Amino acid sequence: MSQQTDEPSVKKESPEAAGAEPPPQTEQDKDDDKNDGGPLSEQDALQALRGKGEDEAERAEAARLASIAASFMEQLTDDSRGMRIGTVALFNDKVDFGGGFNIGGEERRARPAKTTIRPPRLARWTEGYVPVPRFDKALRILAEHRLLILALPPGGRRATSLNLLARVLRDHQGGACFEVYDASKLSDGQWKSEADSGYLVHDGVATGLDPSLIDEQWIEDMTVSLHENKSYLVLVTGPPRGALVQAGGGTAQVLTDLGQLDAIRLIERRVLGRGPAPEESAELRRRLDEAGAHELLREDHRPRTALRLGDAIREGADLAACVQELRNPTGRVHEWFTRHRTSETVSFALAAAVLDGATYLTVSDAAAALYERLVLPVEAPFDLRFREHIATEHPWVRLLPGSGETPGDVAPRVRYDNPLVRQAVLGFAWTYLDGQRSALVRWMRQLVTHADIDVRARVSVAAGIIAWSDYSHALHRYLMSWAENPSLVVRQSAATALDVAGGHPHLTEAVWLLLETWVAEADTAEQRRRGVTAAATLGGSLGVAQPERAVEALRVLLDREDDWGTLLPVGSALFRLVEGGCTGEVLAGLLAWSQPRTSAEFVAKALSAFVFLAARPAESAGTSGVPLLLAGAERHRPELTELWARALDRKPAQDQALETLRDYLDEHADRDNQAYRNARRLVLAVADRSERHRERLRHHLGAWTRATGRPDHPTARVLADLTRPSHVHSYGNGRS
Repeated sequence: MSQQTDEPSVKKESPEAAGAEPPPQTEQDKDDDKNDGGPLSEQDALQALRGKGEDEAERAEAARLASIAASFMEQLTDDSRGMRIGTVALFNDKVDFGGGFNIGGEERRARPAKTTIRPPRLARWTEGYVPVPRFDKALRILAEHRLLILALPPGGRRATSLNLLARVLRDHQGGACFEVYDASKLSDGQWKSEADSGYLVHDGVATGLDPSLIDEQWIEDMTVSLHENKSYLVLVTGPPRGALVQAGGGTAQVLTDLGQLDAIRLIERRVLGRGPAPEESAELRRRLDEAGAHELLREDHRPRTALRLGDAIREGADLAACVQELRNPTGRVHEWFTRHRTSETVSFALAAAVLDGATYLTVSDAAAALYERLVLPVEAPFDLRFREHIATEHPWVRLLPGSGETPGDVAPRVRYDNPLVRQAVLGFAWTYLDGQRSALVRWMRQLVTHADIDVRARVSVAAGIIAWSDYSHALHRYLMSWAENPSLVVRQSAATALDVAGGHPHLTEAVWLLLETWVAEADTAEQRRRGVTAAATLGGSLGVAQPERAVEALRVLLDREDDWGTLLPVGSALFRLVEGGCTGEVLAGLLAWSQPRTSAEFVAKALSAFVFLAARPAESAGTSGVPLLLAGAERHRPELTELWARALDRKPAQDQALETLRDYLDEHADRDNQAYRNARRLVLAVADRSERHRERLRHHLGAWTRATGRPDHPTARVLADLTRPSHVHSYGNGRS
């Protein structure tokens, strides 16, 4: 996308005109509306930089949100399971897949009411069949009652039902086996079977029978009819709904779980036949493990997937490539949405995708809120029971116990087995559920101000994933309005979403051009807020990937004449870049910005930003609260010395620098030997720069030492080194 196409200053369609209702204002929103985004004074900016601004709590929470979102993004781009951003189709092309249903309203092929399943066809389903764990139980029920209802999610149902019929007919000297296509006569109780026969009614191909209307009376009547004619019927439906739920609780003839098929055993049977040698099995399992097949089969339990792998091995195909192809869930997600159209099911799927990894109650509440937006209002509360249908209606979602790593992490969490499926669900919903898109926008906007910061972080990442489907549309539909919102919390969500969007290789340059446009605009309050949002984005993974470009964009944002309002956003972004391992690029940028020949105001801003970085402790574990640049002083000694010398020599950064240096010595050097050594070397190296620096440091160290009243305090020890005439303080030769 060109820069002109992304130009945000063009007149935008309002959310109302686009079909989206504006979100209700919270009290926080009303407070934020008082801030028109105008330029800040130097005094106000420095106050905010020291953490003394009125909105510091909100800024701290926004920083925490960015940190949490960054961890989610690391999981998103983790390549340990063979997945990267950009490997999922974006649903811009036609998706084809197999199955016993149609898409787009095409008429089914004309079929008779039933057809005979001839022995050769039946043999193809029964030869080499690997039974599910509860196959024998199902066979006993069918043999005894002659009617068996398999209320199961898709995956191996046809093979199991045909093998049950074949076995029961063989064991009881039965006759022909039929598949019923027109099941309408079964619904009115007038159907009569042929004697000594077996029948399969499968919801994927049969019409005329609504499984939700099957009750205990229907089961009783059908059982009597089958006994009279000594015939058998297996009815395959989806998970129980309606009357079938109650019927299943009152009869053994409704089975909702047959156990998990051993997919590896199925592949062994396909490739090695019956009774393979142990060394053959071991070699096959090794090949499957090396190709990543075990992970695929953990995510996708369908027998057809195992059979595809078995066929690939038999044909000598590239097994790893086959695994990668099968892990792309585009077609499977498309198929799922075609089968599951109820608002209840779709709401939970989207809530689980947006909040992947959150606790069950958090996800279910969000799903209920989305459901409420998708259906007509009712007076009574909705009877939603998502938990009862997770196993049967959401094959790629798991309800996992809390890790227990912290006292509060005990509640069950909702997780997608495969992050690619999560991405595909979000992409499909945004692209194909046209009548629900406005409700999705309003729902996400509600979640980005959720009281739980974990929820805000997850939905921000999901908003970025959704943007992969149509970046320009997402930008003008919700990202732009979030980016210019008065609330810092909403803007941080926009920044996170843009960072995720820019992680897609096809969108990286488009997002960069957008951010570089935003940092250069400052005519209106909305433009200034977009610039601040851009700074938050530049401090994320997008900036870490191209740190020099990020630092240059932050320079443009900081260099706004007579406006210090970007100082804190730029400083925060620079700090996140340092945390991301870009210390060298950040320090090089600050050195260039604070050259004496630069404008006085910009130099003051640059040095204030540097001292802000110097005072910030790393947020990663194991740093003991030691400021990041102090902990890493060894690696960037010359650059830090120069910047400290400039900061200590120039107002307004000087006061801030002295306060930070004293904190180094009081709080960190007194309890951390490495921090003491780094602070000492820094002070002595700066003192070596000039007599003016030496006298200034001697004066302040003396005052700080007298205030402590301790001759062994780090300030006293450094002062003693500084005033020792015979000591040569040379940073370059290392004799300090």
